[in-house]
Amino acid sequence: MQGGTDAKELVLMVRPNPLQWIWYAYGGTLPERYREWVLHDITTRTWLVRHTIRTLMFVVPILVALYLVFGLVVHLPGSILWPAMALGVIVGLYYSLSYARETGDLRLVKYGYPGGHGTQIRDKRNEGATEQRARNYDARWRS
Repeated sequence: MQGGTDAKELVLMVRPNPLQWIWYAYGGTLPERYREWVLHDITTRTWLVRHTIRTLMFVVPILVALYLVFGLVVHLPGSILWPAMALGVIVGLYYSLSYARETGDLRLVKYGYPGGHGTQIRDKRNEGATEQRARNYDARWRS
């Protein structure tokens, strides 16, 4: 194989269609053929961006409903409505990102992977960079 890729590493990854992805974003389980895609989704370099997008997919419909009720029906002033909605997004993202690692690992458990598998893969991939940051920190602040 070229580029040092071993034949055992080559796995067919099937992506879900948009409706399936929306189901997945809301916590639904995809069919077994998407197992490798889910692993990729949880462990890729941009996993945290993907998690944030899934969180926003959950928050946006709630914000639309709140706007319809409080903005159009109750006629709450924009000076109260918009900051309140922004604060809701901030709190929702903060809470979601606080537990992003655990959420990803739990998502992988649904597909038969062992608990903590996604975190182990990400940590192993970032091992060298983490050690280098620790050395840089020690050199700057502990000498």
